[in-house]
Amino acid sequence: MYKGMMTALLALSMSAFSTNAFADNHEGDEEAEEVAAPDPGTQVSVRLLTHFHKKISDSGWGVGGWIIMPDITKMGTIPLFLVGPRYQAKGAWVEVMAGGLVTPDADPANAGFTKTKTVQSTRLQMTPKYFDSPINVFGNLQFIDIGGSHPVTEQSTMVTYTFLMADYVLGDGAALVGIETENYFGKIGSEMDGDELATFNDIAVGPQVVLPFHDLNVIMSYQLHFDENTENQVWVRAMYNFGPKPAKK
Repeated sequence: MYKGMMTALLALSMSAFSTNAFADNHEGDEEAEEVAAPDPGTQVSVRLLTHFHKKISDSGWGVGGWIIMPDITKMGTIPLFLVGPRYQAKGAWVEVMAGGLVTPDADPANAGFTKTKTVQSTRLQMTPKYFDSPINVFGNLQFIDIGGSHPVTEQSTMVTYTFLMADYVLGDGAALVGIETENYFGKIGSEMDGDELATFNDIAVGPQVVLPFHDLNVIMSYQLHFDENTENQVWVRAMYNFGPKPAKK
């Protein structure tokens, strides 16, 4: 019941935010062509995440990792892989990982080749069991392209990324509703600022709905971006979780 309602609400919200949803095809050819022009603000981004973890000691220590396709709607999708130690306690866990983001090499001399940017990520989750209430919190602090430099200006290309979501669990866990914020600090722009390219921060916040399906979570959100040159975005994320095998009875 909850999942059906939330899916319908998301579909309505996507229609509401699409400029084409309000197009009137009877106002003349010139206006019709103008309405039909692509609007990046109405595009839907899709992220695929695979999470695996395994407990290796009774003290709560183990190993965790992620394989992520950040946005499969873009050409040349770049994968992110992470692995590292994991600690879990009652209703909560934290993973401190390192890995790489595989991207096309920006150096013209290496055209056609890829470059792996060093990434460090710390992810955590606090579930309703931790809070003893129907609240779920997930967060991520990530440093992308550690030690990287721009091929022309030689300035640092490291970006600090943060993500935080807080949700209220409806009923028996059929759906979660809440808010998220996803932010990039220190992104390099296209305009010069002295001898270096100017940097900016991309800060976003918006509502989200989570639909859990056993080991799969579908997370849907609408993000309002505060940077004037960044369009608002609709996000659909699908996260599959490979947890430990269930204990034999």
